[in-house]
Amino acid sequence: MAALLEVKNLCVRFPQSEGDVLAVRDVSFSLQRGRTLGFVGESGCGKSVTAYSVLRLVPPPGVIDAGAISYQGRDIIGMDDEEIRKVRGKEIAMIFQEPMTSLNPVFTVGYQIAENIILHLGMRKREAREYSVELLNSVGIPDPADRFNSYPHELSGGMRQRAMIAMALSTSPSVLIADEPTTALDVTIQAQILDLLLRLQAERRMSLLLITHDLGIVANIADEIAIMYAGEIVEFGKTRDIFRKPGHPYTRGLFRAIPRIGRKKAELRTIPGTVPSMTAVPAGCVFSPRCDSRIARCDRSPVGLSRRKGRAVRCIRYKAN
Repeated sequence: MAALLEVKNLCVRFPQSEGDVLAVRDVSFSLQRGRTLGFVGESGCGKSVTAYSVLRLVPPPGVIDAGAISYQGRDIIGMDDEEIRKVRGKEIAMIFQEPMTSLNPVFTVGYQIAENIILHLGMRKREAREYSVELLNSVGIPDPADRFNSYPHELSGGMRQRAMIAMALSTSPSVLIADEPTTALDVTIQAQILDLLLRLQAERRMSLLLITHDLGIVANIADEIAIMYAGEIVEFGKTRDIFRKPGHPYTRGLFRAIPRIGRKKAELRTIPGTVPSMTAVPAGCVFSPRCDSRIARCDRSPVGLSRRKGRAVRCIRYKAN
């Protein structure tokens, strides 16, 4: 089946006086209709920049240096401003990481949702208001008619996130990008937001690109996982396969650092060293300086993805594993 969204060899660069920041390098993935792909990695690894690239929202001075992005066979990078506006927010929608900074504080929540509906669906104001109230109700906001007139600061963090989800779903997008949708929420609210996303995804048969640093979340939600490190995808595959047998040393290091229920109290194992500077990426494998399995060949030249049986691992030793 043809992919709904496909990214090939994406590279994103941020020019700076002290040296260019190579934020994303050679990133490739595809997303099928109705499926969930989880992007996992620590802060600064390039997850959000990859998502912004899909919508052509890379903040300046960032530029897409190379690669291709296609949605339903259409070239996203080659679209003019009018074409991308028709796709952005309508066919591909995004829930941003922090709703308090994503929602405009001087307009009511309902006004902002209705504005999106009027822009993309062409409804009249009264119709857009009624539809907005229905959406607020569908995402579990109590007294939706009253909350329509509330300002962002009058809502709790969980309510603001639900309002962002209502706005993103107002145009029935085919692809929903959720960038850390549960950040800064307590555990109970996190579970509610994730359950809501799954329910709405199933009802609308959306594809979901979920960005997170929480392996527990993707274990329960994602069909496939992309593990990112220092701007690169170092491992890609089906969720169950990666959790059963991680192939990259970095992925194994992440799993070893997860607390296990029922085990005797012990210090968690950490990954030694630090993430390399994005202005001076190592000549060989980017994870080599921190890897406990490295050999001399790891430092000689960039490492490509080794593909085998639906798995892709950026490690020269993967075939020997």
